[in-house]
Amino acid sequence: MPPNGRFVGLDIGGTSVKAGTVEPDGQLVSAPESLPTQLEDGPDVFLDRLCEYARSFGSFDALGIGCPGVFDPQTGALRASANLQNLVGRKLTREISTRLDLAEERVLVDNDANLAAYGEQWRGAGAGKEDMCLVTLGTGIGGGLIQDSKLYTGPHGMACEVGHIVILPQEQGGHPCGCGSAGCLETLASATHVRRRAREAGLCENTIELCRLAAAGEGPERDLLHAVGRDLGRGLSYVVSLLDITFFVIAGGFSAALPQLHAGVMETLAERRYGTPEPVVVRATLGPDAGWIGAARLAGDKK
Repeated sequence: MPPNGRFVGLDIGGTSVKAGTVEPDGQLVSAPESLPTQLEDGPDVFLDRLCEYARSFGSFDALGIGCPGVFDPQTGALRASANLQNLVGRKLTREISTRLDLAEERVLVDNDANLAAYGEQWRGAGAGKEDMCLVTLGTGIGGGLIQDSKLYTGPHGMACEVGHIVILPQEQGGHPCGCGSAGCLETLASATHVRRRAREAGLCENTIELCRLAAAGEGPERDLLHAVGRDLGRGLSYVVSLLDITFFVIAGGFSAALPQLHAGVMETLAERRYGTPEPVVVRATLGPDAGWIGAARLAGDKK
């Protein structure tokens, strides 16, 4: 396949795969249709379908793929994934490159939150920022770290797992987390656990309605989301202290609550800040396209 300056990005989610291309002139072209994930058909059937989907974009130089989970940076194997367990242990770079008749180094995989951060720093809310942290608020909480305009994942692919910073230890009443610990940020500020906190407080569990009521005026809904914002700020404060990062992009479905969370976030950051400029916390702008855009950018790094 001769070089043509086109790069494809795929973003594998629990229910669908979103995709698009970076054209030779730098234009981003989103795929008109996503691909249903349907992992219940088995990993081999899924990988066959995924590669047919990639072929539908025509010729390209390299393929980037975002996927929820932890990857072995040396082998491209998916080591762990809460939502895509059928693919755990599979060496995705090798299996996909073989199916597509590409050199293995032309297929790149990484965590979906990492690639969302890479996309937002390139064409989204973090454009022009050399250092930033993206935090995804959804069913769980993920993170991606950009340092010196480069994606940093760490030697084991685990950098910036902010959702699993322990905020409220078990002995202080922290709730169990899916990672096996207790009191992680994810158990306090993810959409899943905001619904739990609302239920325990006797409030509406629907996060959209919860935000509407909080925006409408003083009351228990506003108090709850302020408390959630403070907890989120506690998690971000560790990133500020450890990495000197002061620009945060909030993504994911629950990022829509940022206007109601923001005051609590900034309040806690101000209390814990020492010697750094005031942090900036903004909402992502690329929406569901951030993952594939970051994946395509990763592929373009191989040119």
